[in-house]
Amino acid sequence: MLLKPPNRKGRIWRSGLRFIVGLAAAGLVLLLLIQVLAHLSFSLSGLKEFSFAELKRLPPPERDPSAPKKLHVVAEWPEGVERRFQESPDLAEQVKAGRLPPVEERVGRAPLVIVPPDQMGPYGGTWTRFGISPSDVGLYRHRLAYEALVRWDPMGRRLLPNVARRWAVEDGGRIYTFWLRPGMRWSDGQPFTADDVLFWHNDVLKNEKLTPAVCPDLKRGGRTVEVEKIDDYCVRFRFREPHGLFLELMAGEWGYDIVGYPAHYLKQFHPKYAAKDDLDEKIRARGYDFWYQLFERQAAWSNQELPTLWAWSLIKPPPARPVVFERNPYYFKVDPQGRQLPYIDRMTFEIFDVETINLKAINGEVGMQGRHLSFENYQLFMSNRAKGGYRVLHWIDGGTGNLVLCPNLNHRDPELRKIFGDKRFRIALSVAINREEINQVLYYGVGRPSQMAPPAWSVYCVPEYERAYVGHDPALANRLLDEMGLDRRGPDGVRLLPDGRPLAFKIETSTNLSGFQTLEMVADYWRRVGIKASVSLLARQLYKARQNALLIDVGVWVGAGADLPVLDPRFFFPYSNASIQAIQYAKWYTSRGKKGDKPPPEIVECMELYRRIESAPDEEERIRLFKRIIQLNAENLWVIGTIGDVPQIFLVKDSFRNVPEVAVNSWLVRTPGSTAPECYAIEGGR
Repeated sequence: MLLKPPNRKGRIWRSGLRFIVGLAAAGLVLLLLIQVLAHLSFSLSGLKEFSFAELKRLPPPERDPSAPKKLHVVAEWPEGVERRFQESPDLAEQVKAGRLPPVEERVGRAPLVIVPPDQMGPYGGTWTRFGISPSDVGLYRHRLAYEALVRWDPMGRRLLPNVARRWAVEDGGRIYTFWLRPGMRWSDGQPFTADDVLFWHNDVLKNEKLTPAVCPDLKRGGRTVEVEKIDDYCVRFRFREPHGLFLELMAGEWGYDIVGYPAHYLKQFHPKYAAKDDLDEKIRARGYDFWYQLFERQAAWSNQELPTLWAWSLIKPPPARPVVFERNPYYFKVDPQGRQLPYIDRMTFEIFDVETINLKAINGEVGMQGRHLSFENYQLFMSNRAKGGYRVLHWIDGGTGNLVLCPNLNHRDPELRKIFGDKRFRIALSVAINREEINQVLYYGVGRPSQMAPPAWSVYCVPEYERAYVGHDPALANRLLDEMGLDRRGPDGVRLLPDGRPLAFKIETSTNLSGFQTLEMVADYWRRVGIKASVSLLARQLYKARQNALLIDVGVWVGAGADLPVLDPRFFFPYSNASIQAIQYAKWYTSRGKKGDKPPPEIVECMELYRRIESAPDEEERIRLFKRIIQLNAENLWVIGTIGDVPQIFLVKDSFRNVPEVAVNSWLVRTPGSTAPECYAIEGGR
C-alpha cells in the first residue's frame, strides 16, 4: 500500500525547502565563480599558492552566522616572512611549563595556511558527534582527519596541497614526485620525513605478511610501484606503465595510508628491525600468535599510542564512553595570522543506534554532523532548529543519495539470470516505477527522478543517461514484459516464468541502509505490472554473504562515485566485488579473464574503455572515454536509479563557525574532511 500524500503542512515545508535549495543553487554559482577567480591567483605546476600580501588584503572576517558563506582557501607560508606563530591557551601553558617546545618548532618550516571562510578562531570547545559502532567511529580517519598527500577542495573540483607542498607528473604519467613539508612532525614530536614513506613502501606494501596481494591501484604493467627517496622531504613514485589516476587516488585512501605509518614507532613491531626475543615477548604479552597480527593492531587507528598527523589525536579509544580525540600539539597547519590549528580543543563520539542519534540531533546535542541523519526526519530537523540551537545545511548530493536497484545478472537461478540479463526486463522495471510520486511522498519534492548518473554539475554528466527510462510508463512496462514471453499469468495475476513458476523475487538490502519506504513503494509498482516483488532487509554480513553466493535477486545500495566516476565506477560496469549487479563479471575483469564469467560484449567494451582511462594522464581524454561508458549504460540500463539530487542534511550548532553553507557531499572527496574541519571554530567555547 502506498503512503498517503503529504498534508498541507508538508506542502508548506516543501515550498520552503525549494526556496532554500534555490538559494543554495544561486550560492553555488557564486562559490564556483569565487573558486575560478581564486584559481587564477595560483601557479607552480598546478599547485595552489597564495601570497602573504593577498592574505593581508582579505576583508575582516564576517562574524554574522546568517551572512553568506564562502569556502576555505589554502596557501603556503611564504619564505622570508617572519615566523611568529600563536597557539591555543592550553598549549601555551605547556610550553611555559617546559613540557612542549615553542610553537615555531612544532609547526615545521613550511606550515600549510588555511584561510577560514568566516573568521579566525576562537580557540576552545568540544565537537560532539555520534556513531553506531567502534568501527563507525574509525571513519574519523577517513572523513574528518583526512590527512592525505593531497586533498580535494570542498566542491570536488580540484586537488589541493596538504601533506605534500607540491607535485610534478612526468614521463606521460609514469613518474609522480611529491615535495613534503620540511620540519613537519608526528603527534609525538618526532620528524615526519621521506623515510616514513619508504617504510610504508618497503616494509608494509612489499611485505607479503602485511600485504598478501597488492591493490591494482598501486600496480601498472604487472609491477608494483617503486618509491625513491630524493632527499629527506622529496619522494618519487615510478610505474612501469602510465597511471592516469594516481594523483586523484592520492587524495583518497592510498594518500593517507602512504603517510600513516610512523617508522620510528612501528619498527619495534617489525621483524626486520626488532630483536627477535623482544618482539616475541611483545607478541606473547598481547596474546597474538604472529608478529604481523601485533603489527596490524599497533598500526590501527584505535591504538592511542600510534603517532599520527591528524588535527586531533586519539586519547580515549573504544570502548571508552565517549571516545575522545584531543588537539595535536604538532599539527602542521596555521591560519593567516599564524594561529596554529585546530581551533577546537577536542572531538568526542558517543555510540548509539541510528534512531537515538536522530533524536539526539533533533534535541540539539550534536555539534556538526550529517552521518546517520535520516532525511525522513527532515520536518523534525527544521521545526526544532530554534529549540535545539542549530541550523540545517543542505549540502549538494554527490551521487550518494540515490538508491540503486541492481538486478543480479549472475543469478544462480538460470531462469532469473536469463530474465535479468534481458535489457527489456530492466527497462520495464525502470518505467514501472513512479519516481515523481516517491519524490513527493518521501522527499518533499526536493529530489529529482534520475538514474545512477553523474549529476548535472559534474564534468562527466551525460543528460540522456540521467533521464533514461525514468518516466512512469506502466503501459510500456507491460508491453515489454509481454514481448519477452512473460505474458502468461497465474490466478493471482502474477506473471509466470517459462517453466511455470510465478515471476517472484526479493528486493534485498542491508538493515543499516535507510530508504525502506522507497523500496516498499518500488515493490508495489512492480506488483502492479504482474511481478511478485517483496522487500527483504538483512543484517549486513548476511547480505554480503548472499551477494557472494550469487543468491541476491535485486540488490540495493546507495549510489557511489557519480560525481567522480573514474575513481569508483562500481555501478557503471562490474568493476569490483562492490558491483553487486554482476559479481562474476567483476571477477572476470579483475582477474583478466582467469576467474568468473565472461560478460556480454557491451560490458566488455566498458571494461576495455576503463583500462584506457587508467593509463590516460590527460583529464579531457578520461572524460571523453568515460562518457562513452555512460552512453553504454544509457543503452543497456544495467542498474536502475531512483531519486537523485536529494541534499545531504547536516545539523550544525549555532555556535559553530567556518562550516560552509554549501559543499559537495561525497565519500570520494571525504566530506566533511574536504571542508577543512581543522578550521571550524566554536563561539563561546561550546
